[in-house]
Amino acid sequence: MIPLYSSFIKRKDMDTVLGCLVTDSIGPGEYTAKFIKNAKEAFGYEAAIALRSPAIALQLALVRTGILRGDKVALSALAPLYHLETVESLGLEAVFVDHNPESGEMLLNEAREKGCKALVLHEALGILPSAEELAALGMTIIEDMSPALGAFRGEAKAGFLGTFAIYALEQDSPITTGGGALLFTTVRREAAILRNMAETLSPESLLTDYNAALGIAQLKELSASLERRAELERRFRLEVARTRHHCFSQPEEGRIGSCGFPVLLETGMKETIIHAKRNGIEALPAFERSIIGREDFPSDGCPGARTLALRCVLFPIHEKVGQKDATAIARVLATLP
Repeated sequence: MIPLYSSFIKRKDMDTVLGCLVTDSIGPGEYTAKFIKNAKEAFGYEAAIALRSPAIALQLALVRTGILRGDKVALSALAPLYHLETVESLGLEAVFVDHNPESGEMLLNEAREKGCKALVLHEALGILPSAEELAALGMTIIEDMSPALGAFRGEAKAGFLGTFAIYALEQDSPITTGGGALLFTTVRREAAILRNMAETLSPESLLTDYNAALGIAQLKELSASLERRAELERRFRLEVARTRHHCFSQPEEGRIGSCGFPVLLETGMKETIIHAKRNGIEALPAFERSIIGREDFPSDGCPGARTLALRCVLFPIHEKVGQKDATAIARVLATLP
């Protein structure tokens, strides 16, 4: 079975991981500091903290915005559940924002119309918003760029659209540490705040050296990883173009993220997943663990996001997909039911 997500480290880069395992460095320390330093080159940030979970990262970012208990925070209906759980744990009111069912774009005006003080911008499927539209909102933006590594839209680049940005280092990320997150800023005036914050956090909140060592090894392969994913994406797009189904693109010149290859189906998702499995390929719903999937989510809320949740499926697109596997995936895409 070709898995939907897979991490890849060359044997020569395993020395970093093995070197950490044979030291007494277990908690956050030398390797964590090196990971933050090396990630700066890849992400282009001013300052960052490496944390044990994206939920901790979001909590710290929200507290820093200065919003008060009871204030409204806009969340994407397609965001992961921890967005909602974190907002609720701080006593804030979550307001759900819909998405365009064809382009995947977040409908940002809804955040302003509903009186929100802050927006957690979840770039679902690596689709970026218009920078001009974001600026017009006049509110604090916390960018969750986890699905959008390598994505850009015109001059706008993922990770540069908010006061703070979060990158989850989970299993479905091109860079994974086996769990964790980067909280960073590309805004110079906020950099000192993040650095001071890092000094006051307990060790239990910070990424451990064990996890960071894996991230260091993966950063070495990031450029090749993104290049391979882009190559596969171009090939797979040609196959989907022969069918009645659709791919996603940035609304302007640019490229989407690389966490998976999303297809917007014109037929049932169940049949597609079975078709892929029969051919040895793991394909999964793109938003099976999102907010809109909660049982208590309003049945009449966010119809565009609901459509995407029901129709969008992800196929593998990562470094371990060799030529033979790519041919198998292409064949499945060209013969989708």
